[in-house]
Amino acid sequence: MLGSEIRIGGRYKAKVSNRIVTVRVDAIRERNYGKRWVRVYDVTNLDTGRTTTFRSGAKFRSEVVDSAAK
Repeated sequence: MLGSEIRIGGRYKAKVSNRIVTVRVDAIRERNYGKRWVRVYDVTNLDTGRTTTFRSGAKFRSEVVDSAAK
C-alpha cells in the first residue's frame, strides 16, 4: 500500500513473520537513516498483542473493513 493510504488507528492486513495477520497502526513517524528521512509505522499485532515497527508501507496488504460498520 502507499504511505498516503495508511492512517493512525486503522486496521490492516499485513505480513508479519511470513504470515498475514491483522494489525492496528499506533503511530506514524519520520526517522532519519543517515542522509535520508524514512517513514516508519508502529503497529500492534491484534492476534498476539505484540508491538512492532514496519520500515515500509509494503508490508501492508489491505484495509480491514468492519462488517458492523456497514
